[in-house]
Amino acid sequence: NVCFWYNQNQGYDFGMFYQFIEITDLSCYSQIACINDSNVLLNKLDKVMNWGNATDSDFWGIIDSDEKPWFSSHSNNYHIQSHFMIFNKKAIDKLPGFFRDLNVPDIFNEKNIKKLRRLVIDKWEIGLSQYFLNERLKVASFIESKQLILKYQPKKQNITHSLYYELAAEGYPLLKKKVVWEKKKRFKNDTPLWMQTIKQFGNSDYETNKIIDELLQVPNMQSNYNLKQFVLNKKSLFYSFIQNFYN
Repeated sequence: NVCFWYNQNQGYDFGMFYQFIEITDLSCYSQIACINDSNVLLNKLDKVMNWGNATDSDFWGIIDSDEKPWFSSHSNNYHIQSHFMIFNKKAIDKLPGFFRDLNVPDIFNEKNIKKLRRLVIDKWEIGLSQYFLNERLKVASFIESKQLILKYQPKKQNITHSLYYELAAEGYPLLKKKVVWEKKKRFKNDTPLWMQTIKQFGNSDYETNKIIDELLQVPNMQSNYNLKQFVLNKKSLFYSFIQNFYN
Protein backbone atom coordinates (compact mmCIF):
# COMPACT_ATOMS: atom_id res chain seq x y z
CA ASN A 1 0.00 0.00 0.00
CA VAL A 2 1.12 3.55 -0.75
CA CYS A 3 0.05 6.53 1.32
CA PHE A 4 1.08 10.18 1.19
CA TRP A 5 2.04 12.19 4.26
CA TYR A 6 2.25 15.97 4.12
CA ASN A 7 4.19 18.12 6.55
CA GLN A 8 6.10 21.39 6.70
CA ASN A 9 9.40 21.16 4.85
CA GLN A 10 12.08 21.94 7.45
CA GLY A 11 15.70 20.89 7.37
CA TYR A 12 15.71 19.60 3.81
CA ASP A 13 15.27 15.83 3.34
CA PHE A 14 16.75 15.23 6.80
CA GLY A 15 13.93 17.17 8.42
CA MET A 16 11.19 15.35 6.55
CA PHE A 17 12.72 11.95 7.26
CA TYR A 18 13.26 12.75 10.93
CA GLN A 19 9.68 13.97 11.40
CA PHE A 20 8.34 10.84 9.73
CA ILE A 21 10.54 8.53 11.81
CA GLU A 22 9.37 10.27 15.00
CA ILE A 23 5.75 9.19 14.38
CA THR A 24 6.54 5.75 12.95
CA ASP A 25 6.74 2.39 14.72
CA LEU A 26 10.08 1.24 13.30
CA SER A 27 9.57 -2.31 14.56
CA CYS A 28 6.95 -2.79 11.84
CA TYR A 29 9.51 -2.37 9.05
CA SER A 30 12.32 -4.50 7.67
CA GLN A 31 13.23 -1.93 4.99
CA ILE A 32 12.76 1.83 4.71
CA ALA A 33 13.70 4.05 1.76
CA CYS A 34 14.61 7.74 2.00
CA ILE A 35 14.40 9.20 -1.50
CA ASN A 36 14.00 12.87 -2.35
CA ASP A 37 12.81 14.54 -5.54
CA SER A 38 16.12 16.06 -6.67
CA ASN A 39 16.40 13.68 -9.63
CA VAL A 40 14.67 12.90 -12.90
CA LEU A 41 14.08 9.20 -13.47
CA LEU A 42 15.72 8.16 -16.75
CA ASN A 43 15.06 4.48 -16.51
CA LYS A 44 13.51 1.77 -14.38
CA LEU A 45 14.96 0.96 -10.99
CA ASP A 46 14.81 -2.82 -11.45
CA LYS A 47 18.60 -3.29 -11.69
CA VAL A 48 19.19 -1.07 -8.68
CA MET A 49 16.60 -2.78 -6.49
CA ASN A 50 17.62 -6.27 -7.61
CA TRP A 51 21.23 -5.45 -6.75
CA GLY A 52 20.16 -4.03 -3.40
CA ASN A 53 18.01 -7.03 -2.54
CA ALA A 54 20.88 -9.38 -3.40
CA THR A 55 23.43 -7.59 -1.23
CA ASP A 56 23.83 -8.36 2.46
CA SER A 57 24.33 -4.68 3.28
CA ASP A 58 22.51 -3.10 6.20
CA PHE A 59 22.46 0.33 4.58
CA TRP A 60 22.91 1.09 0.91
CA GLY A 61 22.29 3.74 -1.69
CA ILE A 62 22.34 4.37 -5.39
CA ILE A 63 25.62 6.32 -5.37
CA ASP A 64 28.34 7.17 -2.85
CA SER A 65 30.95 9.89 -2.43
CA ASP A 66 34.27 10.59 -0.71
CA GLU A 67 34.04 14.31 -1.31
CA LYS A 68 35.12 16.39 1.70
CA PRO A 69 33.41 19.77 1.90
CA TRP A 70 35.44 22.52 3.54
CA PHE A 71 33.03 22.64 6.49
CA SER A 72 33.15 18.90 7.24
CA SER A 73 33.78 17.86 10.85
CA HIS A 74 34.71 14.29 9.84
CA SER A 75 38.12 12.73 9.25
CA ASN A 76 36.54 10.08 7.00
CA ASN A 77 34.02 11.63 4.61
CA TYR A 78 32.79 8.52 2.81
CA HIS A 79 29.00 8.58 2.58
CA ILE A 80 25.99 7.38 0.68
CA GLN A 81 24.49 10.37 -1.11
CA SER A 82 21.28 11.21 0.72
CA HIS A 83 18.96 11.55 -2.27
CA PHE A 84 18.53 7.74 -2.48
CA MET A 85 19.14 5.63 0.62
CA ILE A 86 17.79 2.25 1.74
CA PHE A 87 17.78 1.15 5.38
CA ASN A 88 17.54 -2.56 6.12
CA LYS A 89 16.64 -3.97 9.54
CA LYS A 90 19.94 -3.45 11.39
CA ALA A 91 20.20 0.12 10.12
CA ILE A 92 16.58 0.84 11.03
CA ASP A 93 17.25 -0.38 14.56
CA LYS A 94 20.20 2.03 14.82
CA LEU A 95 18.25 5.12 13.71
CA PRO A 96 16.96 6.10 17.19
CA GLY A 97 20.53 6.05 18.52
CA PHE A 98 21.76 8.17 15.63
CA PHE A 99 19.07 10.78 16.20
CA ARG A 100 19.73 10.78 19.97
CA ASP A 101 23.39 11.60 19.33
CA LEU A 102 22.47 14.33 16.86
CA ASN A 103 21.63 17.83 18.05
CA VAL A 104 18.39 17.97 16.07
CA PRO A 105 17.21 21.37 17.45
CA ASP A 106 20.38 22.99 16.08
CA ILE A 107 19.32 21.93 12.61
CA PHE A 108 15.66 22.90 12.91
CA ASN A 109 16.46 26.23 14.56
CA GLU A 110 19.05 27.33 11.98
CA LYS A 111 17.53 30.15 9.91
CA ASN A 112 20.50 30.88 7.66
CA ILE A 113 19.93 28.80 4.52
CA LYS A 114 23.62 28.35 3.74
CA LYS A 115 24.46 27.31 7.30
CA LEU A 116 21.46 24.98 7.37
CA ARG A 117 22.55 23.27 4.18
CA ARG A 118 26.07 22.79 5.57
CA LEU A 119 24.68 21.35 8.81
CA VAL A 120 22.48 18.88 6.93
CA ILE A 121 25.34 17.73 4.70
CA ASP A 122 27.79 17.41 7.61
CA LYS A 123 25.57 15.94 10.33
CA TRP A 124 23.06 14.01 8.21
CA GLU A 125 24.48 13.03 4.84
CA ILE A 126 28.08 12.35 5.89
CA GLY A 127 27.33 11.78 9.57
CA LEU A 128 24.75 9.05 8.98
CA SER A 129 27.07 6.86 6.90
CA GLN A 130 29.92 7.40 9.34
CA TYR A 131 27.67 6.52 12.28
CA PHE A 132 26.67 3.22 10.66
CA LEU A 133 30.27 2.41 9.77
CA ASN A 134 31.37 3.11 13.34
CA GLU A 135 28.58 0.79 14.51
CA ARG A 136 30.11 -1.88 12.23
CA LEU A 137 27.16 -2.03 9.88
CA LYS A 138 27.68 -3.03 6.24
CA VAL A 139 27.36 -0.03 3.93
CA ALA A 140 27.32 -0.34 0.13
CA SER A 141 26.55 1.60 -3.05
CA PHE A 142 25.13 0.56 -6.42
CA ILE A 143 27.48 3.01 -8.15
CA GLU A 144 30.95 3.35 -6.60
CA SER A 145 32.09 6.86 -7.41
CA LYS A 146 35.80 6.15 -6.85
CA GLN A 147 35.88 3.79 -9.83
CA LEU A 148 34.30 6.35 -12.15
CA ILE A 149 36.52 9.16 -10.89
CA LEU A 150 39.57 7.03 -11.70
CA LYS A 151 38.12 6.16 -15.10
CA TYR A 152 37.03 9.64 -16.24
CA GLN A 153 39.19 11.99 -14.11
CA PRO A 154 36.58 14.74 -13.61
CA LYS A 155 37.54 18.10 -12.13
CA LYS A 156 34.64 18.00 -9.67
CA GLN A 157 34.24 15.07 -7.26
CA ASN A 158 30.45 15.15 -7.18
CA ILE A 159 29.98 13.03 -10.27
CA THR A 160 26.19 13.36 -10.33
CA HIS A 161 26.99 16.87 -11.61
CA SER A 162 30.31 16.48 -13.39
CA LEU A 163 29.76 13.06 -15.02
CA TYR A 164 26.01 12.86 -15.47
CA TYR A 165 26.26 11.77 -19.11
CA GLU A 166 28.91 9.16 -18.34
CA LEU A 167 26.87 7.94 -15.36
CA ALA A 168 23.84 7.40 -17.59
CA ALA A 169 26.03 5.50 -20.06
CA GLU A 170 27.20 3.30 -17.17
CA GLY A 171 23.60 2.40 -16.29
CA TYR A 172 22.82 5.03 -13.66
CA PRO A 173 19.06 5.63 -13.95
CA LEU A 174 18.84 9.18 -12.57
CA LEU A 175 19.69 12.72 -13.68
CA LYS A 176 20.11 15.51 -11.14
CA LYS A 177 17.63 18.33 -11.73
CA LYS A 178 20.26 20.77 -10.51
CA VAL A 179 22.22 20.09 -13.69
CA VAL A 180 19.30 21.58 -15.61
CA TRP A 181 18.07 24.27 -13.23
CA GLU A 182 21.18 25.66 -11.60
CA LYS A 183 22.08 29.09 -12.99
CA LYS A 184 25.74 28.94 -12.10
CA LYS A 185 28.20 29.36 -14.97
CA ARG A 186 29.54 25.84 -14.94
CA PHE A 187 26.18 24.46 -16.08
CA LYS A 188 25.26 27.06 -18.69
CA ASN A 189 26.86 25.34 -21.65
CA ASP A 190 25.59 21.88 -20.72
CA THR A 191 22.00 22.29 -21.86
CA PRO A 192 22.43 20.31 -25.11
CA LEU A 193 24.21 17.53 -23.21
CA TRP A 194 21.54 17.08 -20.54
CA MET A 195 18.90 16.97 -23.26
CA GLN A 196 20.98 14.42 -25.14
CA THR A 197 21.35 12.40 -21.95
CA ILE A 198 17.58 12.20 -21.48
CA LYS A 199 16.92 11.39 -25.13
CA GLN A 200 19.73 8.84 -25.43
CA PHE A 201 19.37 7.02 -22.12
CA GLY A 202 15.77 7.72 -21.13
CA ASN A 203 13.44 4.74 -21.19
CA SER A 204 11.68 4.47 -24.55
CA ASP A 205 8.37 4.04 -22.71
CA TYR A 206 8.75 7.44 -21.03
CA GLU A 207 7.59 10.68 -22.63
CA THR A 208 11.10 12.14 -22.79
CA ASN A 209 10.16 15.19 -24.86
CA LYS A 210 7.51 16.10 -22.31
CA ILE A 211 10.03 15.65 -19.49
CA ILE A 212 12.43 18.03 -21.26
CA ASP A 213 9.68 20.59 -21.85
CA GLU A 214 8.67 20.51 -18.19
CA LEU A 215 12.26 20.91 -17.02
CA LEU A 216 12.68 23.93 -19.27
CA GLN A 217 9.60 25.59 -17.76
CA VAL A 218 10.71 25.49 -14.15
CA PRO A 219 13.43 28.22 -14.15
CA ASN A 220 10.78 30.72 -15.27
CA MET A 221 8.82 30.14 -12.06
CA GLN A 222 9.85 32.62 -9.41
CA SER A 223 8.27 31.48 -6.16
CA ASN A 224 8.63 28.33 -4.12
CA TYR A 225 4.85 28.10 -4.10
CA ASN A 226 4.71 27.99 -7.89
CA LEU A 227 7.49 25.42 -7.98
CA LYS A 228 5.66 23.20 -5.48
CA GLN A 229 2.41 23.53 -7.42
CA PHE A 230 4.27 22.69 -10.62
CA VAL A 231 5.69 19.54 -9.05
CA LEU A 232 2.30 18.48 -7.69
CA ASN A 233 0.45 19.12 -10.94
CA LYS A 234 2.91 17.43 -13.30
CA LYS A 235 2.84 13.66 -13.12
CA SER A 236 5.11 12.52 -15.92
CA LEU A 237 8.35 13.37 -14.09
CA PHE A 238 7.46 11.45 -10.96
CA TYR A 239 4.71 8.94 -11.65
CA SER A 240 7.05 6.50 -13.36
CA PHE A 241 9.44 6.75 -10.40
CA ILE A 242 6.72 5.96 -7.84
CA GLN A 243 5.24 3.22 -10.01
CA ASN A 244 8.59 1.51 -10.60
CA PHE A 245 9.73 1.83 -6.99
CA TYR A 246 6.63 0.39 -5.39
CA ASN A 247 5.95 -2.24 -8.06
